Amino acid sequence: MATERTDGELVELARSGDRDAFAELAARHAPRLDRFLCTMTGDEHVAADVRQEALHSAMTRLEQLREPSAFPGWLLSIACNACRKRLRSDVQRSHDGGDALHEVPEARRSALSSLVRREDAVRLALAIDRLPIALREAFVLFVVEGMPYAEIAAATGASENTLQVRVHRGKALLRQQLGAVADTWWSKGR
Repeated sequence: MATERTDGELVELARSGDRDAFAELAARHAPRLDRFLCTMTGDEHVAADVRQEALHSAMTRLEQLREPSAFPGWLLSIACNACRKRLRSDVQRSHDGGDALHEVPEARRSALSSLVRREDAVRLALAIDRLPIALREAFVLFVVEGMPYAEIAAATGASENTLQVRVHRGKALLRQQLGAVADTWWSKGR
């Protein structure tokens, strides 16, 4: 029985031109990226586009990764930046077009519905979509993904204190919109 190769080993193989090694890395980390990006964008098609952009960027910049074992955090950092860029572009386009209201996509991340009743999951997903990008990013990484602040700081470039404030503000805004539903959700999820 073959042992599973580490991220560091796969990065080194991918750097030497092994496309299968990079494909294995991408497959290994796709579920986390998909959860994060679907929750951030609220649209699985947009999330898939951003994921592909992030993976392409990671593949072309693999030589810049100093510590191969740090690939998961590095990839998440690239995905965060690509997602921010896309969300800012979408906001700019909506304001340029004069229509600040977005159609809400029907497809929502199914993991949310497993944490609360289906109708509450939809309300929560819509409320998360309304959070400012920086608050949404910190909230999703901390509450939904369960990442520690130190890891989020490494991925986003924000300080741990700043992230704690963003999560707190995000929770406060969600509490304003959802009342007790919000408290119920993160007491189950975190």
